[in-house]
Amino acid sequence: MQTSGNFAALADGWRDASVLVVGDALLDGWLCGTPTRLSREAPVPVIALETTREVCGGAANTAANFAALGARTTLLGAVGDDDAGARLRTCVWDSGVADRLVTAVGRRTVTKRRVVADDYVLVRFDEGDTGPLAPLAAETLTGRLADALDTEPRPDAVVVCDLELGTLGPGLRALLAARRLDLPLLAVDAHDLLSWAKVGADLVTPNREEAGRALGHAFDRERDRGQLLRHTGAAAVAVTLAAEGSVVMSLDGETFGTAAPPAPAAHAAGAGGAYLAGFVLARLAGAGLTEAADVAQRCASMAIRGVGTAVVPQKLGVLQREPA
Repeated sequence: MQTSGNFAALADGWRDASVLVVGDALLDGWLCGTPTRLSREAPVPVIALETTREVCGGAANTAANFAALGARTTLLGAVGDDDAGARLRTCVWDSGVADRLVTAVGRRTVTKRRVVADDYVLVRFDEGDTGPLAPLAAETLTGRLADALDTEPRPDAVVVCDLELGTLGPGLRALLAARRLDLPLLAVDAHDLLSWAKVGADLVTPNREEAGRALGHAFDRERDRGQLLRHTGAAAVAVTLAAEGSVVMSLDGETFGTAAPPAPAAHAAGAGGAYLAGFVLARLAGAGLTEAADVAQRCASMAIRGVGTAVVPQKLGVLQREPA
């Protein structure tokens, strides 16, 4: 992996940048232990549970990564009026992110729990409501977005995280499209990139599967550069490829890749949030696309050092001293 020699200067440049993260926040749970034997009830391992923890997931994870890198970060989204929603709020506060979450009455907060044995994810349990927000909650959320865009100091960047969990309704999308010219930098991380194409993001960061969905066929880095840019309506596209790093392409003709170190799957959850945070903050600090992608890959690689949902280390000095 290439290393930006200007990382420390860039970090100083983006420190205290204001970032508004908008999207699907969820609660990630991790139950980790050691397999001891096979169960007599079924051919499955018995896990001696060692640690249990809950952390920010989805848009909340992306916001946590921005905050860990030193940005003044606000999270705008929705949670249910349940215990999981309250625990997610606590995780958001603990990560240093300003909470602008709307409480949706009668809604169950989306929660994803994984059972991990010796770095291998055995099973994941998902629960919560993923349909559109109720009209009152959706209207409140759109109003809070309008306030955030109008209140000084205005955000230096708006980051959309659309996991198709029902948070980002048509009113909110329409507001972002109408205010597009007022946004210094707009980045979109979405399962369905086509639904955001008319907004015209500065950067989109699909994974391989999401790029394929936008194209209508499997993504090919050599063939699909121009087509992917047209389909997404973005000025730049960074396709994250897990163990293969990423490939970045832009309207000005740049196409290049970054490399990633190997990591177990249990270490990689949420690494896209670290990648996106590094990319956006490097751009805010004045980095070109190549350097920003290098910083993004560096942040993602640092974030996946432990089992769980990936967040970059909060002490930037650790990042700056880490060898390539």
